[in-house]
Parts: sequence; structure tokens; C-alpha cells
Amino acid sequence: EIRKVDEKKYILCDGRMWGAVPPTELIDLDIVASFHMYHPFTITHYKAEWAGKWDGVPTPTYPLKENDIVWDKDTIEQKHILPWKALEEKGVPIFVGEFGAYNKTPHEVVLRWMEDCLEIFRKYNWGWALWTFRGSFGPLDSGRADVVYEKMGDTLVDKKMLDLLKKYTI
Repeated sequence: EIRKVDEKKYILCDGRMWGAVPPTELIDLDIVASFHMYHPFTITHYKAEWAGKWDGVPTPTYPLKENDIVWDKDTIEQKHILPWKALEEKGVPIFVGEFGAYNKTPHEVVLRWMEDCLEIFRKYNWGWALWTFRGSFGPLDSGRADVVYEKMGDTLVDKKMLDLLKKYTI
């Protein structure tokens, strides 16, 4: 129905499994595939009340050793990014529709993980969006306890995160 109204409109379709798995069945539909970058989950959702039980889970580090996997930039690219790159090579544009890390993950861990993700996105020339710019996943009013904020009006700014994000804008 959208194409009847405007055949040139971009239609973004999230991947399967909460945006984690490329929607290969949509290759021929002239869409933009959007994915969510929340790997490793222990870093991105540490102590998130809605994301499971965290009792006994150690405070994440980055790189993160989890079971037999060391999550670093190469692992993220191999395990999560390359399937999306393969979809792009079949003619489907890719957009990172969500990424970020919850405010209970140590700030320096988030910044190192985030920079690796942003470097990968830049490598493939993919646009990206944070899950939230203001709030528990973003640089404004995040509620992180381990950040020295700058006050701008009524807003508390995580300048380190904001500067990192600005470094990778197009």
C-alpha cells in the first residue's frame, strides 16, 4: 500500500528477533533493513530491570569475556555485523536503528564499547541512531552515577559520550 502512494519512500524494516537477525526474506521488497546493536547484551542491558535477573552477574568490562567468547570489536563485527553486511551485498541498504547501553553499565565500559561500534558503523558507511538521546541510554539526563555532568539549562550533559557521538556523525 505504501508504494501505491509514493513509490520512492524509504521503508525501514527491523530485523527479526528484536532487530538482531537480518530479514533475508525481504530482499526483493525494496526496503532498508534496520537492526538493533545490543551485543553483548550483558554490556548493553546490565541491571536493566525489564531484561532479566542480574543477581550474581559480575559488573561488565570491555572487552567482555562471557562463557567462551571474548566480546571485542572483532567479535562484534564477526558475530553480529557481517550477517548484515551480507544482506547489504545483496542490494539491501542497512541502517542501525537502535544502539546504546543502559545507565547501570560502567561509563568507561560503555564508551569503549560504543566507540568500537561507531568505528564499525563508519567502516561500512551505515547511519545509526541511539535508542534514546535523553534518558537511561543516552548522553542527556542519563541518570548514570559515574559521570561528571555539565549542566546546560535544566539538562545534565554527559560530555564524554556526546563528544564521542559527535566524532562519528556524518
